[in-house]
Amino acid sequence: MMTYCIFDKMNNCMKIFVLPFFLLCLIMANFGKVSAQVNSDSLVTTPKQSLGSFPKSLSFSNGSIQVNGFYRFFATYQKQNMAYPLSSAVGDTVLPRWLFIGDDSQLPNLLLNVSGRLPGGSSWGFDLRMFQFLNGTIGSSYGKQVADSLRPDVQYPRGGLQLGGNLGTMLGVNLYGNFNTKKGQWAVKIGGIQWVSISDLTMGAFRGYNRFMLFERNPWDPVGKGVTSRYQQYFDQGSIDQDARWGNRAFQGLVVEGNALPHNLSCLALIGKTELNGGFSTTPDFSYGGKIKKSGNSKNFISLNTINRFSYADSLARESYGLNVITTEFQYAIRNYTIKGEVGAGNYFSPVHKEGWGEQFQIKASSSETSRFGVFEIHAFRISPKIVNNNAVYWNTAVTEFTVNSIPAGSIGSSAVLQPFGSSMVRVGQMTNNRQGLNLNYQLVKKKVKISAGIGSSAEIKPAAAVITVGNPINQFTRSRFWRWTFPAGIGPYNRYSHLYRDVFQTVKLSDDSSGVVVNKKFFNSMEMQLKYKYELFGRECYLFALLQANSASAKWSPITIFNEKAYVRQYASEAEAYFRINSMVMISIYGGLERTLGNYLTEINEETRRPLNQTGKGIGLGCDIDLGRNARLYVRHRWYDFRDTSFALDHFNGHEMVVELKAFF
Repeated sequence: MMTYCIFDKMNNCMKIFVLPFFLLCLIMANFGKVSAQVNSDSLVTTPKQSLGSFPKSLSFSNGSIQVNGFYRFFATYQKQNMAYPLSSAVGDTVLPRWLFIGDDSQLPNLLLNVSGRLPGGSSWGFDLRMFQFLNGTIGSSYGKQVADSLRPDVQYPRGGLQLGGNLGTMLGVNLYGNFNTKKGQWAVKIGGIQWVSISDLTMGAFRGYNRFMLFERNPWDPVGKGVTSRYQQYFDQGSIDQDARWGNRAFQGLVVEGNALPHNLSCLALIGKTELNGGFSTTPDFSYGGKIKKSGNSKNFISLNTINRFSYADSLARESYGLNVITTEFQYAIRNYTIKGEVGAGNYFSPVHKEGWGEQFQIKASSSETSRFGVFEIHAFRISPKIVNNNAVYWNTAVTEFTVNSIPAGSIGSSAVLQPFGSSMVRVGQMTNNRQGLNLNYQLVKKKVKISAGIGSSAEIKPAAAVITVGNPINQFTRSRFWRWTFPAGIGPYNRYSHLYRDVFQTVKLSDDSSGVVVNKKFFNSMEMQLKYKYELFGRECYLFALLQANSASAKWSPITIFNEKAYVRQYASEAEAYFRINSMVMISIYGGLERTLGNYLTEINEETRRPLNQTGKGIGLGCDIDLGRNARLYVRHRWYDFRDTSFALDHFNGHEMVVELKAFF
């Protein structure tokens, strides 16, 4: 959604070039795969092996054109057993039964990647995305749905209303150049959207510790080589294949990268637009940054990193706002231990925010993966409340960012790309600004059993707003589908929920302030443990995964999670799933989850029950993966869900949901 807002104007312009060019590729492709030799007078073509009526590549001289992509059918059916209020407006409730064909994720139903390589070694590429949303009505809420009576005639397909109303580019047109020189190897990228990372504290995305469940598929998940490959890889490596976005940030503009430079140097420079430079403002709004890195022996290195944003708050360009971040990153390995750290400072400035520079750092010390006692990692961090950098891996929980328009965050054209989450309860390893903390992670690998665990303790640097935000991990994806495409805040029966991309969190108000002034710092604790077990049942592979979480937020420091009412909010969640291979084509999946979220009497109290939060979430799921042939897979998931807050009677939903996904790569 955010990506579309930033580059919508460019995409409209590119349709003029992309669509005719793509049609030309289709026509040429029907003649089979060919190669060509060029002389001064004519173009001579030599037929090669045909790949069918739609070959995937064409060769001209020393260059080539390639086409690949995927098709993804996605359908969701939900049946609600009660009318859950979506907002405080009268009658605004979840539909009792609905079928939605399509997906409100960033990935479309059909995506084609067209790329070409030039004789000199440079290359170019663009994509075509095709959306079709069907929600049972004829309207404009989800694109150009067309009534049968208004469809174009087959004899005149350009007449009437077009069926391809959501056909266009997704990441734009990109040009890549690679050059080998005596001074090193250089790569230049310019155009559409690139996926770039500099460092954790400048520009990058949080990767976590791979403690998650697999029952709910991500839109970008691959299909794998076989029905067991996804689960086998997760058991063996602790992770699964991700796409180019994993750990990176979207960037549009010019990127120059140099490697194998003299003195073991490498560099990266970029100028253009990140996700923060969105909106429809006509004033200059851009980001720039990069890094210089010197590598040593083995994995050792040291680098200087920076990211900067600059924009104007008014059309006369008299008031500016933006950010500056500069850090030094290093890694040093000695024997069986590795130390990696990043230290730096940042500055956020606007017409209403001029607090100056603040400090930030993180340091990780880990043992070798070859140790028979397992792998240990200690992670310490501190992010000043003065630093606001939503390009980095940490969240903004302390500062309300400056905006140049009043369009709500999450809506098209809004300059409020991201808003602070309040004092958030987060997973082990996740950082926020205005916080310092310590995390300890451990992983033990055996032949059939693998254990991954973590414990974290963190505290605010200065007292922030008298609120705590917390998510609900059980049924989080199901709940997020109550609100399609938009990302509203202050929703739900008591106006305390906010919708994010594939998630929903709630804001819990505190009452231990002094005449509206926050006086207490908040302390956060988190504990996680994941167990993975593989065995054979009737000669078939079987995988068991379990994830346990315990989190708390309180006014006093504690080395571990608080399990009593001294905590403002405490939450416990347990999930388990099993996967069993029936044969080479079918995999069966089973899921179960339970969570409890409890507040004490310093949090918001219901006027009728006179009690704080007392929430229970449940989820039970069944599913299967069916292999349809090479690079094609069918996924079916059915979930029964229930959520109830016994203190706040309206916050209760119950029902079941079926998700069907067909995905094929070519």
